[in-house]
Amino acid sequence: MTNQDWILEKHISKKALPRENIISWIKWNPNLTPKSITIKFEPDFVITKVLNIDEKGLKNKEFDSGKITLDREYIQIPGFFGFTCFYNEMPQNEITSNFIVEFDFGNDIKKIEYSTKIIRPIIKFEQNEYTLSSSRFVNVVDPLNLKLINIGSGRVTNLRPFADIMKTDDMEIKIQTKNEDIKDESLVFVKTNQISIPKVIVTGVGYGMFSIGFEYEDALGNSYKSELATLSINIEEKQTLQVPLTENISKLSAPLLKAVA
Repeated sequence: MTNQDWILEKHISKKALPRENIISWIKWNPNLTPKSITIKFEPDFVITKVLNIDEKGLKNKEFDSGKITLDREYIQIPGFFGFTCFYNEMPQNEITSNFIVEFDFGNDIKKIEYSTKIIRPIIKFEQNEYTLSSSRFVNVVDPLNLKLINIGSGRVTNLRPFADIMKTDDMEIKIQTKNEDIKDESLVFVKTNQISIPKVIVTGVGYGMFSIGFEYEDALGNSYKSELATLSINIEEKQTLQVPLTENISKLSAPLLKAVA
């Protein structure tokens, strides 16, 4: 008996965000009745519902244990079985996870294997280190052109900046923000619904440093943090510099606020 002899249809969601519902089902020849059905899955998944199984057969089952065995007496309609689940962690990268469903026919155990991809947005800077030097009095320097890329498959929402400023006795670094809706997005480094960062203001002399990164969410509201980009500053004369932050979105970084097919 091969899979083609008895399996009529099988399905699992091709991709899902963390904590997004994943749906799977299997249809088989209803004239064949397994003694039991066992679902094997990675421990980071939680089974939320088992389809076509009487509730009595689900008592005392651990749905986050990585394995559930169901007896045939609780199958309600012959030839159909399914389940829903979700991935309960925040992966550092996108991952492919495997599921195994075993049908025990007594002297023969048949395995059905399939997989789903856990996706997420992954924000990265095209360049992680920048240097700003000034040896003469200038009030505004050339814009610091920073670029972001979403290398993940998930859509980015609620992008918001955070900064880590290294304080020195002779230099003060401030990050200026605006709480307004800026329509000309091509001239703004980061734009959310209401917040932008148009410039960094540096006052003083000597060496300083600040790092900037982003908190962001996916379409389900799962939260993430980007890696940091670092700006090293060297000012030879005491002065105040205004450093505009801009971006020129390239084709590579265009999916930042869009879903990736």
